[in-house]
Amino acid sequence: MAKVRLPGVYFEDNPRVERGISLGETGVPAFIGVAARGPLNEPVVIQNVQQFLRFFGQPIKGSYLYSSVWGFFMNGGSRCHVIRVAHVFRNGSTELARKARYELLDKSGYPTLEVLASSEGSWGNQLSIEVSYPDEPRVHNFITLDIQNGARMMTLQSTRGVERGMLLKLSDGTQSRFVTVQRVRGNEVFWNEPLDTDFRSAAPTYVDSVEFDLTVAEKNSTRVEKYSALSLGKWAPRNVSRIIAQESELIRIHILAGADIDQYPDKTDPILLRGGKDGLTSITPDDVIGYNNGPDARYGLGALESNEEIDLVCIPDLQFLLDHCEAFHSHRDMIGIQTAVLTHCERMGDRFALLDTPRDLKIEQVFDYRNKFESSFGALYYPWLTIDNGKGEPVPVPPCGFMAGICAKYDREVGVFRAPANVPLEGVMGLYTHMHEGQLAELNEKGVNCLRDIPSRGIRPWGARALTSATEWRYLMARRVFNAVRRAIFENTQWVVFEVNGKDLRDRIRDMLNDFLGQLWAAGYFPGKVQDDAFFVTCDETNNEPGDGDQGLLCIDIGIALGKPMEYIVMSFEHKLEEQVVGI
Repeated sequence: MAKVRLPGVYFEDNPRVERGISLGETGVPAFIGVAARGPLNEPVVIQNVQQFLRFFGQPIKGSYLYSSVWGFFMNGGSRCHVIRVAHVFRNGSTELARKARYELLDKSGYPTLEVLASSEGSWGNQLSIEVSYPDEPRVHNFITLDIQNGARMMTLQSTRGVERGMLLKLSDGTQSRFVTVQRVRGNEVFWNEPLDTDFRSAAPTYVDSVEFDLTVAEKNSTRVEKYSALSLGKWAPRNVSRIIAQESELIRIHILAGADIDQYPDKTDPILLRGGKDGLTSITPDDVIGYNNGPDARYGLGALESNEEIDLVCIPDLQFLLDHCEAFHSHRDMIGIQTAVLTHCERMGDRFALLDTPRDLKIEQVFDYRNKFESSFGALYYPWLTIDNGKGEPVPVPPCGFMAGICAKYDREVGVFRAPANVPLEGVMGLYTHMHEGQLAELNEKGVNCLRDIPSRGIRPWGARALTSATEWRYLMARRVFNAVRRAIFENTQWVVFEVNGKDLRDRIRDMLNDFLGQLWAAGYFPGKVQDDAFFVTCDETNNEPGDGDQGLLCIDIGIALGKPMEYIVMSFEHKLEEQVVGI
């Protein structure tokens, strides 16, 4: 209950809100591959396989993207991002991915609307569009005061349904004119251009809305979209371009004309869009690796650089590219892309790559393939799995999606420190290649994570090694724990920027980090019988000299034990308080 006080000025302490750190969600993969439809080079959040089919259509024959996403959800995954790639970079006369399109004409035969499929691909050639006009206008009213030549307003019996941007037809039985509503005030309607004739209320003069309907249908499908009361008016609530962009999953529309009645689209029968191209067989490694040149120029792997949610990267369709694309000639092309994925993970510093070997690689060839990589930011899995094709027949699939599901499941149920190994894989019929124990042991020693068929226990991942010879990063959990902690600290210490640099700030940061890391230690993330064996946080005068404060620098040294007590991997953080974060 508020205190009752005399009028006056009072001072009260406003205690500072203490900030905390949470680890955040992990086990969120990005899948890059080919699909029949869907946005190109744009991460799409998928929460189940039904969503995948709605956004990306039925799987392309020979593609492994759908089966990998399916395997992810079968094995405990809850959310992933999918990036569809196709050939978009001009390379000689090769086929580029294109959207199917059609230009609707007005009654005079001039283009008025450009209709495009919502994404590139030949699927858009199966879309039909139909323009029609309603039998009765949505707004039908009459004027109550005469309109004089040169007028820019009129008074209606009612302005219900009349909105800014709407095109209205004025007709007295002998003549008609059209105006675009600029403003509505009470029963008065205003427009910009003066009328060139008179209209009398006694005629009577009727005022009707001019709007059209649009139907979009997908051939050989029950998928139909219907839109009514559409307008070309820029400010109209039912502007056709805006409504379609907000509501349609099938098309997009660009207005090529103005908002005059002469430029409205003519009535049509159903018309198929045309010119859609898949750009599949001409995909090159550059289309997959891509680049990041800003919000409107992100392609392939580069489209993930602005994504702050993912922490796993999978490219299950490399074998499809090798089997079907002209620019892929050997395993060397696959290795080039996988190396780029590892480089991407290293540069971003907060994600991990799950890599597949080529499908038909012999056991003796796996050693040489493994030696092409050296990075603690990725793991390699062998052999491929087989799943049911729906007819009781086994078909091969890469293991990356299934392993991403295992990572997501145990991240959620136990923690990132839990090895994604020695657990049964769901939805699997068998292994594409079988090995004996000696081969398993030798591959594991070389850093290849094998999948093993154990009688009565199912098919299980039987390794958790990273692709590095550095002993401190030997196990992939070490890198993933480090990545998760790094991201959590980075994201939750941004409030430090612009704070007053001093002992009070350093103490608060140190206490906050000790509390966060202490909770992780208690949950099993770090070894050590006591906290001092598990981690340390230094943020005091020993690593912050007086001159650092003058430059706006705050230094934080954090060490966490990975593998066994007292073996620390040290992270150094610097915050530039006056301008921006300058180092991590």
